[in-house]
Amino acid sequence: MRAFIAFELPSDIKSYLSTIINTMSSKIRDVKWVSTDGLHITMKFLGEIEEAKIDIIKNSLTHLENRYAPFKLILSEIDAFPNKKRPRVIVVNLKNGVDIVRNIFQDIENNLENIGFEKETRSFKPHITLGRMRTSMPILEKMIPILEEKTFIVEGLTLFKSTLTNKGAIYDPLWKIKLGGIKNEG
Repeated sequence: MRAFIAFELPSDIKSYLSTIINTMSSKIRDVKWVSTDGLHITMKFLGEIEEAKIDIIKNSLTHLENRYAPFKLILSEIDAFPNKKRPRVIVVNLKNGVDIVRNIFQDIENNLENIGFEKETRSFKPHITLGRMRTSMPILEKMIPILEEKTFIVEGLTLFKSTLTNKGAIYDPLWKIKLGGIKNEG
């Protein structure tokens, strides 16, 4: 099964981002937009894994629940990877608790490497994917709505099963690790 580890977003943030996607979809063509239910912050894409690995992965990461407390993130701005001139992915950048997200990412990378997963070779930039460009065309500032700097709390990690369908991916949570450790700065 295809799987990934992510931070879930609160429903009010998903709803808000859905309105942003609706606004952008009328201005930017040929984009496969993420559904409201599919909005999240990916921490580690695992690819195809065997069902037997589900508990092994969770056991290697359960220490995170005591190491990190829930923390705040703020929606920052709409951006694109690799850039707005040649975008492949339209994203929302984050601010405030980004250092905590990077620390958790490194913890995940180090612990999953111990059980046979390769470390990510690309640099990690915490973001929320809004859509993937089917054909590359520059994104002009006038196409991008102003993003409210909405604050939300990250409370835990989820392992999702990803099922690809012709109507888009369906994400089913398989397990969750609730953050409950000492208070983080930020």
